Amino acid sequence: MKAMLAVRGNLAANPRFWPERKDEDGHVLQARWAAVVIETRRVRGADGEWRDDPDGGIPVTVTAYGARAMTLDRCDMHCGDPVVAVGEQVATEAYATRDGEPAARMCLTALAVCYDTIMMRRHAEHVAQRSTPLERRDRADGPARGTEGADAS
Repeated sequence: MKAMLAVRGNLAANPRFWPERKDEDGHVLQARWAAVVIETRRVRGADGEWRDDPDGGIPVTVTAYGARAMTLDRCDMHCGDPVVAVGEQVATEAYATRDGEPAARMCLTALAVCYDTIMMRRHAEHVAQRSTPLERRDRADGPARGTEGADAS
């Protein structure tokens, strides 16, 4: 029995795509799409506040094959994009960190990969708020939300 897993995070680099091709024996090799998703976890500190895990994000290699890979290639995802991937864990992959330390990451064969629209919306709202001058952010420009139809008497 295989369990379905979901990974939510940001792309660590631009995804790679290998189109369908034939090997030297004439066998057809399926198209393949691969990306590393960094899943950032939130932990509650001793003071009760939530913050990013001090151990850093958890890298997960997400791979799709065949028609899924070709569809994902057309999605034009890029480094930093927030995504959600759902699939089956197939292996653990060993690698060396930038500091040369040994590490491992989970490999997920994707059944679906999509943009995380919630995180994209939050980011857009954050950018919009940061571009609004501070004096305009603090000022109430009208009735409180939800009171537009309230009777004045």
